Amino acid sequence: MVQHRNTRTEGAIKEAFITLTNAKGFDAMTVSDLAREAHINRGTFYTHYTDKFDLRQQLLANAMSDLTQIMLNPGSALEQPATSGPEGQLIPYAALLGGLRYIKNDFAFFDAISHSGNDMQLYNRTKDIITELLLIEAEKVGKKPGRDNIPAVYAREMLAASLTAIVWLWLKRGCEESPETIATIIDHARTLAPADLLN
Repeated sequence: MVQHRNTRTEGAIKEAFITLTNAKGFDAMTVSDLAREAHINRGTFYTHYTDKFDLRQQLLANAMSDLTQIMLNPGSALEQPATSGPEGQLIPYAALLGGLRYIKNDFAFFDAISHSGNDMQLYNRTKDIITELLLIEAEKVGKKPGRDNIPAVYAREMLAASLTAIVWLWLKRGCEESPETIATIIDHARTLAPADLLN
């Protein structure tokens, strides 16, 4: 299970951030709003964060740290066991499913962050995690990105960006499908050429 760094106060501030981002938007919220919503005084807020931008940055950093831990160490971080997927996956099924479950379980936060003006940072940090995992898995089987006349840097970007885009679309659609469904979609898509995705 992921070790949560949040104290009770930090958890209340996080919930206030989510509520206020949804109610009035990140730009309009103030530290006073956050303190009032979290039922703390402004001084308590400032013992944890320098301002609302620092709050947003720390919340995102904590979430990305948890997501990295889950996806790079799936056996130790999953709350419920995941079945293994087929051999030869770009990303192990347990790692992918663990990451998707984490996002789904904390959807309110990820949705708020994506609407707080930090959506591209969230996307890029998620892509960085996926890229790292792809490189680790490729090395395990003695492969590396790149083929024929596609340089490694472009091959790596194509792989990571396509997987990240699926996760991103799922998040933007409200995580309607189950993590298992998205993991299966990604697993099936890995065997298809782009033209195979057209009817």
